[in-house]
Amino acid sequence: MRYWTTADRPTGEQFSYWREVICEAFTPLAAQRADARRGRAPDDPGIASWVRSSPLSGTNCAEVTSKSQLILHGPAEVRRTRSDHVFVNLQLRGHCVGSQGDRTCVVKPGGFALFDTTSEYRLDFVGDGPDQEWQVLSFRVPRDQVLPLLADGRGFTAVAHDATVAGSANLVASTMTSLWRNVGDLDPRARDTADIAFSSVLAAATGANDTWRDTSRESVDAALRAAIVRYLAANVAHLRLTADHVAGRFGISVRKLHRLFEGDRRSFGKTVAALRVEGCARELSSQTERRSLAELAGRWGFADQSHLSRAFRAHYGCSPTDFRESVAASETG
Repeated sequence: MRYWTTADRPTGEQFSYWREVICEAFTPLAAQRADARRGRAPDDPGIASWVRSSPLSGTNCAEVTSKSQLILHGPAEVRRTRSDHVFVNLQLRGHCVGSQGDRTCVVKPGGFALFDTTSEYRLDFVGDGPDQEWQVLSFRVPRDQVLPLLADGRGFTAVAHDATVAGSANLVASTMTSLWRNVGDLDPRARDTADIAFSSVLAAATGANDTWRDTSRESVDAALRAAIVRYLAANVAHLRLTADHVAGRFGISVRKLHRLFEGDRRSFGKTVAALRVEGCARELSSQTERRSLAELAGRWGFADQSHLSRAFRAHYGCSPTDFRESVAASETG
């Protein structure tokens, strides 16, 4: 996780450093102090601010706290933008008056709005209380990951969504909060799956198109199944990969786990068995490590050598001994 703070900077340098931080952490932006916009010097020349940032997969997650200010993504900033993203800003403290195109919205605590980096927008953040602080969770999603899912590719920005009431907007906010709490503990496979799932939840709340409704579940399930298979392949030699263990690892029910593999050529159980046999075959192919068949059976989760031999013959059409001898003969011949 990356972390920036103005606290360790001299007061007179804090705001210039803050402008550099928000550009590096998010996208090209210009910032103006609230007092400076009113034509007078700020009472406090410093600006207490910090950003924590961590990648999910294609999406980047960040938490931001700062003081009242106007943040602009104007013509010059659009020209300097090197990649196209959609920002999803969930307001935690204070409020934001956001505008893009011909729309303006007020995002209150518990609400969120989207902004597109391919065109100009402005975010007028107003803090709460005497310290004038505001706080947001800001997810930067690749534009081509979410735009194809939306029915209206232009009218989705600068629209406030109230996530304080039950419904799809609340699901987006709770998903963002949960992902932010857990992002540091997710392995790459789980991050990939969570990233795709978040885009789908976001589309559902902000105006999904008919294609998304027809294909999103299939796409999400396929991505989740692929992530599970990668996890199985990485851990099949180290863990006892029962359905209960794997379902718990990915936060789904055992029934859901088995259903994910129904449309595949192998069931969950057969997938685990095949990965065990294939891992064993790789070791049999190695001329540097010559484990006995009994050792290989125990290492790859088979009950005994006979169990390994039956599974190996069913998968490769030959015994483990014959396989090892054929590999050795091909390498010497």
